[in-house]
Amino acid sequence: MEFVFRWLSRLFQSPRAAPEKQQGDVHALDRSDDPRGGVQSDEYRHAAPVEIVEDAGVAMGGPGGAVPEDLSADERRERDRS
Repeated sequence: MEFVFRWLSRLFQSPRAAPEKQQGDVHALDRSDDPRGGVQSDEYRHAAPVEIVEDAGVAMGGPGGAVPEDLSADERRERDRS
């Protein structure tokens, strides 16, 4: 019975703003010596998915996404089906 009471109290208690949450401030997650937290550099944000970007001594792959191609979606679909 105590388990149910604790579960219900956690379920209905008001949400608290945890200090580790971003809460609208883009720099709230920034950490020293960690380029992955918060806002990334412009070089990283504009890198192609296949590029390697070095920031603060850390090498990272570019942001995810499809590698840009000169083909339209229909042309890629046709190529993949043949």
